[in-house]
Amino acid sequence: MQAIDTVEQWTRHWLYDWGGANVDLFLAIQRALPDGWIWLPEVLSIFGSYWGAPAVVVLLLVWRYIQLRQGATTLAVPLCRFVMGLTLSLATAALAKAVFAMPRPFVVLGDAVYRAASAPDSRYTMPSGHSVYVGVLTAALWPVLSWPGRIGLLLFAAAVGWSRIVLGAHFPADVLAGFALGCVCVAAALPWANRIARHPRLAGAGR
Repeated sequence: MQAIDTVEQWTRHWLYDWGGANVDLFLAIQRALPDGWIWLPEVLSIFGSYWGAPAVVVLLLVWRYIQLRQGATTLAVPLCRFVMGLTLSLATAALAKAVFAMPRPFVVLGDAVYRAASAPDSRYTMPSGHSVYVGVLTAALWPVLSWPGRIGLLLFAAAVGWSRIVLGAHFPADVLAGFALGCVCVAAALPWANRIARHPRLAGAGR
């Protein structure tokens, strides 16, 4: 039993704590933003929240309708990829938070590091739900965007992850884990998304 505890401590120290660099990087990012600019990460966190997923679905449906009217390829596959990837990733993230039970930064470092106006939506921190969401969004839309659109999406995803650190809700490791989980879940959902998108009602006249 002691050997198992030792392995768990070693794994957490190097894979999550990064030998102390996770906390050091968190504090460095937090201290770099003056309090007068705290509105910026708060706005980014609002726009990068998974509560905005219904709006994304509506925008994709409108975009798909416009493409169908123009006789172009539909967005059925990216739409299915987004919906299925988000569902899978949020369920996996909730399970991961319960299993790993990593405490929030303000639990580890004290209330002084928490700068958000509202309380977190869960007790645990790993992975970041916001980062999971923008990871899904990036992976789902990547194939249908031009390079300017892809760069803009990457910058947005990075800004949302940054905002979660600045507000004190997550450590950098939580943000990276969220990005990775979102992208992996979209890739895992791709075969089913392709199959569903071939259905005549979704395929539309342009497929």
